[in-house]
Amino acid sequence: MKLVLNNITYHNCPVDLREKLAFAAEHRRFMLRQMHAEPAISEAVILQTCNRLEFYLYARKDFDCTGFLAGLVDRVKPSAVDAWTGCRQESTGKNVVRHLFEVAAGLDSQMIGENQVLSQVKSAYAESVDARMSKLVFHRLFHSAFRVGKMVRTDTDINCGAVSIALAAVELAKKKIDLPAATAMVIGAGENAELVAKYLLKSGLSRLIIANRSRQKARAVRQRLKKGRVTGLGDVAAKFADVDLVISSTAAVEPVVTYEAVKNCLAGRDRPLLIIDIAVPRDIESSVGRFDCVSLYNIDDLNEQISSNRKKRSSEIPKARAIVVESANKFSKWYDSLNIVPVVSRLMQKGTELAHSEARRYAKDFGPGSSEKLEAFAESLVKKLLHGPVSFIKEPDNGDVTAEQLQAADLINKMFVLQDAPD
Repeated sequence: MKLVLNNITYHNCPVDLREKLAFAAEHRRFMLRQMHAEPAISEAVILQTCNRLEFYLYARKDFDCTGFLAGLVDRVKPSAVDAWTGCRQESTGKNVVRHLFEVAAGLDSQMIGENQVLSQVKSAYAESVDARMSKLVFHRLFHSAFRVGKMVRTDTDINCGAVSIALAAVELAKKKIDLPAATAMVIGAGENAELVAKYLLKSGLSRLIIANRSRQKARAVRQRLKKGRVTGLGDVAAKFADVDLVISSTAAVEPVVTYEAVKNCLAGRDRPLLIIDIAVPRDIESSVGRFDCVSLYNIDDLNEQISSNRKKRSSEIPKARAIVVESANKFSKWYDSLNIVPVVSRLMQKGTELAHSEARRYAKDFGPGSSEKLEAFAESLVKKLLHGPVSFIKEPDNGDVTAEQLQAADLINKMFVLQDAPD
């Protein structure tokens, strides 16, 4: 079996391609069902965020993961296959472990040390568990990642202060317009959108509009913020005539603001309008940026803010990476211990050593010349006792190892082999 990661991230895939590969929850559930039906794949997790799409697989060594995933993307979104194959990268083995730990720690985020990605990793794992695609290896791998993420944030200052894409968007807005004199509309009522609204109000924004498909969710955000007005998505286009700032962050798979919808409001507008779209897929059609009054930014345009963030936290990165490396080595040591053949060998060796030791201990009670016979008897008894467990975990001829065999190997290591092994 092998650990494999196929992914695209903001490092190598721009937002106009990433948005094509944004899969809804039902798409991910479908993909996990297809993986569950594939005998060569034992475990799988799909991590989807605005900056990455990552497939973690525990699969048979001779299985073509690349071809399988390309076919899966083609089944769900045929129009996205070229974007996937053009940007996709593959990692295997320990590199997969290290990458996941860096993601959980916030070291691979646009905003170094941000907290939201850890909850996204947990959600991806929960989806996998619901689909029965996380077993022994991924249970251990992802719970280790959760511990790494928490440890890095506790033991270093990698996330000092408020850190998020939402904050970067507000910092950009503060540079471009006078927030205390402005009217802003936040489109969306999810976690990112609420953070945007919160940071805007903290920055002195005087007038806030919260727009969302569900007015009930928008009202809940307003209640928590204790400020703002609520509107539905159907009224958003009309608001473009009056607001000074729009920041959009929804989970919509299609644009919520189109050129056609706002062209009448913006065609004769003289006052500048700043629009920051931090959604993936993008909420605002890029053609909206054609209007002379509009300055349109997307998530990839926040690099200046993110660069400043990286500099502030750069001194903490070595400490965080040391935690990642140590934890990855620890996991790899455990993972290597699941190799079936060495487990059987170590178990038999330990049983034989124990049989000979006990035989020598009691040999004096059986008279002279009985030592060798007693050792042979003890060794034979141990082999008969171990025959069942060894037969169960022994690797079959076709090279496939079941999750139950790995669990048995892990249990044997804990009970008999590793308790007195040197570190």
